[in-house]
Amino acid sequence: MTDTISLKEELFTDKKRSVKKRPREEGKFNKYVSVFRKLLLLNERNDIATTLKNIQDLLSFSEKVFSSPAVAETFLFFCLNGASTAWTLQNELNMPEATVYRALKRLRAMKILVPALKVSKVKRSKGGPRPTVWALEEADSDEVAEALKLHYKMLSPKYRIAEEVAQTILDEFSNTGILEEINYREIIIQVKELRLPFKTPDVAELTAQYLHERGVKVWR
Repeated sequence: MTDTISLKEELFTDKKRSVKKRPREEGKFNKYVSVFRKLLLLNERNDIATTLKNIQDLLSFSEKVFSSPAVAETFLFFCLNGASTAWTLQNELNMPEATVYRALKRLRAMKILVPALKVSKVKRSKGGPRPTVWALEEADSDEVAEALKLHYKMLSPKYRIAEEVAQTILDEFSNTGILEEINYREIIIQVKELRLPFKTPDVAELTAQYLHERGVKVWR
């Protein structure tokens, strides 16, 4: 009898736990449900047949894009930035070259991306085709210009080292909280400690710029 009562109490406790957890788990997706509702409400003036067709197209599109993590990441990067080169994607998304080109090929085949411009070759560059800035059809000229600027930055060894320095600084503060501000002198000290084969002010300046672009106030 005692065993039966304890079993019932255990089951009841488990049930209460599951009831408490469920809303929290379901709540993770509430914001995404909200986004889909807004997308579908754009069809509220259409007849039901058109609405259903649009929903099917949306689901088909989502399946084609998000069935591959690499394609999904690349697609979302373009949604955020409007334009990019393959070299930038390799560095920003930490993806192998072959994976980036496969993702670009898929998005081009879906007519999501179009070539915006050819990048001029830099001095001392190796042979091969000139890189292309790929863009969403609705991307504006500022987004294309920014993609080109970022491409040239990514080619610079100084910039790549500065990016690593900035990321190290951000990682150091990640355990204690979000880095909101930093003194430029602290950046200089951090760069000097690395004993890099570049002038300290050059790398420090690029590091400060990188941090500023990520919302960190740099005091001078």
